[in-house]
Amino acid sequence: MQISEFFERDTPAAILAWGQLGTSLAKTTYGLLRHSRVLKPVCVIAEHEEKRITDFVWPVKFNVPIVNSVDKAVRLGAKVLIIGISNVGGYLPDELTHHLLRAIEYDLDIVSGLHLKLSETEPFVTASRLTKSRIIDIRHHRDRLRIFNGEIFSSKTIRVCVLGTDCATGKRTTAIQLWEAALKKNLPAAFLATGQTGIMIGADEGVAIDALPSDFVPGVIEGLILKLEQNGKRLIFVEGQGALRHPAYGQVTLGLVYGSMPQYAIMVHEPKRNNFEFFEKIPLKPDPCKEIQLLQQIVKTDVLGISCLDKDYRLGDYPVFNPFDERQLSQVISELEVNL
Repeated sequence: MQISEFFERDTPAAILAWGQLGTSLAKTTYGLLRHSRVLKPVCVIAEHEEKRITDFVWPVKFNVPIVNSVDKAVRLGAKVLIIGISNVGGYLPDELTHHLLRAIEYDLDIVSGLHLKLSETEPFVTASRLTKSRIIDIRHHRDRLRIFNGEIFSSKTIRVCVLGTDCATGKRTTAIQLWEAALKKNLPAAFLATGQTGIMIGADEGVAIDALPSDFVPGVIEGLILKLEQNGKRLIFVEGQGALRHPAYGQVTLGLVYGSMPQYAIMVHEPKRNNFEFFEKIPLKPDPCKEIQLLQQIVKTDVLGISCLDKDYRLGDYPVFNPFDERQLSQVISELEVNL
């Protein structure tokens, strides 16, 4: 799926982050503000109207105002309302309903990355039928499902899987930063999104793999990589999901690893976490060494480094880089460029 199938570039959009701005559950909001390439954010709707978005996230490409209503977002030019939260379970919080219905009254298109399929859920179905509003469910796969068949082993692409030790550690951010750094060097690079936010941002191809039947995850990923190769892409950055060692999400991670069979990997880590975020009952701690060890038991891959915002973090012989440091990003790209 590509968001450009639905919208022209620079279509003005408001992002709904009510109740979650300032938490990791607003990562869709943060991703769009940092990297959106098709939809153009004009504001964030949240309960912090007196503040700027940079009070909550930095750096950003779109330093937009915060407003407390859809009415104000429309006055700023919004034509689309994006649900900018990504909560555990992918449900719709009750406090967002009236904002969505108000947006539909204004004929705004709704872009949702929730597991809940809003385009088939009342009262949104009936409301949208009375207006010109479209409800676009990004997290639901519309194309053919396929089983992994091994064609990936004949692919001449260089595949870099950006994995992590937990959810919301910066995997998508790191993958996009690397992709953009490669594009600046005019390399035939692509970003393959595996979650809803990456698709909304404007990935070359994408599928929310946590909404696929598990048997088909590797095959769909394999197929998208082959499609990108047919379109002339040689260096493909694959967005990771969850973590292999995460009991709630490891099956999704495993599927994308099998589907991409990456020759290279980046591990993304948040050193201050003492447990998997929002899963305090799981007696495991995010651990990059154990994650890398498990990964290399599954696929032969060269770990290029650790992406981490903590400037003081070190991990043995692995280089640690800041995903917002252009010089360090360029060094990673240079390592890959010699193999193109």
